Amino acid sequence: MPPLKVKRIQEIEKVNLMLDSLENQAWRSLARTYKTVYFHINSDLRQYGLTPPQYTVLRTIWRSPGGLLPMNEIGKEMVVTFANITTIVDNLEKRSYVRRVRDEHDRRVVRVQLLSQGENLVKRIYTSHHKQIEKLLSALKERELEALIDYTTRIRDRITAQE
Repeated sequence: MPPLKVKRIQEIEKVNLMLDSLENQAWRSLARTYKTVYFHINSDLRQYGLTPPQYTVLRTIWRSPGGLLPMNEIGKEMVVTFANITTIVDNLEKRSYVRRVRDEHDRRVVRVQLLSQGENLVKRIYTSHHKQIEKLLSALKERELEALIDYTTRIRDRITAQE
């Protein structure tokens, strides 16, 4: 980017900071940080042919007892809608990483089972992926990470309490 354009963007951001409330500044900072971290995590997972939501589904099922979870339980771990979970599971199923299993007693309940190919993939990714996340968040000390977890939890809890 040409230096004048960069300087102009920085000037605009400076003016925006002066006009915005502290809450809006914090929100934009949080959103930009999420976007940056997500981009790096996404590029890390792309080498395995997965998106972050696909990896989250595989990891969630892998960590569950018996490698089998109802769709709604998977949804609790995700930051997407139920319709999106269905699409994610569809794509993982096409690649033979998971399969859907209907409950024998209640056909409305659909469980997702991790297949051996999916389990092998999660095992390959798990350690390197976590090291990548640790590297990205290593800018913070342990007590700062704990504070970050506390702050974000309090925000989520406040929103949940208001709903």
